Amino acid sequence: MRGSMGIDHITLCVEDLDSAEYLFTKVLGFEVIWSARDVGSDKSSMDTVVVQRGEAKIALMQGRDKAVKSQINEFIEKYGQGVQHVAIEVDDIEAVCREWEAHGVKFSGPLKDGRDGFGPLKQRFTYPLFPGAGVFLELTQREHGEEKSKTFVRSTVESLYKDIERDQIAGVEQTIIDYKSSPVPLRRRQKTSQKRAS
Repeated sequence: MRGSMGIDHITLCVEDLDSAEYLFTKVLGFEVIWSARDVGSDKSSMDTVVVQRGEAKIALMQGRDKAVKSQINEFIEKYGQGVQHVAIEVDDIEAVCREWEAHGVKFSGPLKDGRDGFGPLKQRFTYPLFPGAGVFLELTQREHGEEKSKTFVRSTVESLYKDIERDQIAGVEQTIIDYKSSPVPLRRRQKTSQKRAS
């Protein structure tokens, strides 16, 4: 399929949002372009700060545990602090979703649609890329005629959060494709104990 793709942003799960914000703004020279607190549900949520330098955007997220553990804190427990997802900006998100779904790609929820004050923003999350890994992809569309969203929309971020929370609570273990029935080769490393000749 034709159509341009580029990196819209990278999202990091962090234990200390204030420290991460300080690192990016005071040390690395980024500027805060958007932030929101207590984004999620009555079960769990997160605080987020998005920073930008040039064309590079990084979203920083810290979990808030409530009735259940925040998906952010659960991610950190399993995989450590770091990249949770990579957002790919596309020209036609519906077309890319159809293309990917035709190849068996699974999304964690429906397309989210909102406006950030500058223009429309469409977003959708996949499931994690690989078995036993936490990193997943996000599709993002910002262009619509002469309008272009520049930041984020609380309602869509919250809706994306709830999609993951729903699966987290239900114990869903899903990857972006079904590797068992897919022609994609997946080589599993088996641990073997071998004696080395000394």
